[in-house]
Amino acid sequence: MRPPRDPDADQRLSALYAAHAARLFAYARRHGDPATAEDLVADAFEVVVRRLADVPLEPGDARAWLVGVVRKLAANRRRREATAQEWWRAAVRDGWHGRAGASAEEVVAERDACLHALAALSPKEREALLLVAWDGLTPDQAARVLGVTPNAFSVRLHRARKRLTARPTPILATQETR
Repeated sequence: MRPPRDPDADQRLSALYAAHAARLFAYARRHGDPATAEDLVADAFEVVVRRLADVPLEPGDARAWLVGVVRKLAANRRRREATAQEWWRAAVRDGWHGRAGASAEEVVAERDACLHALAALSPKEREALLLVAWDGLTPDQAARVLGVTPNAFSVRLHRARKRLTARPTPILATQETR
């Protein structure tokens, strides 16, 4: 059972949002694209709901407090994204199997070229490609894993493949310059 809502708290929350949301969005925009900035502001106001008593009463101090919350949320997001980058790279690096008969140098060069190419993809494109190429799922299965329609997944996979084939591979560039 939920406790009854405090009308004064609701009013203060609304007033804080009206007074600071636009400026917070402008600050959050320096930490990411518009969608990320919107998420950061929304997350900051979730913090306000939980910690309303901690928000200073003076408007300038309240804005500074809110900017601090957005800053911490943005830093946490960057750490999560960096960690995710490290995990997929480590998984590909650890699971890489070179071509039969390839020298150790060739295997390392191919693996590094693959990692470089995958890093150039968006996280959604990379995940789509790896689900099919690395994990062996069909596009329909991968779409179910991601919770998207098969058509949406096919578009994502097509874009990933198109971006990979459009970029020069570091291995070929190195061999051509010899």
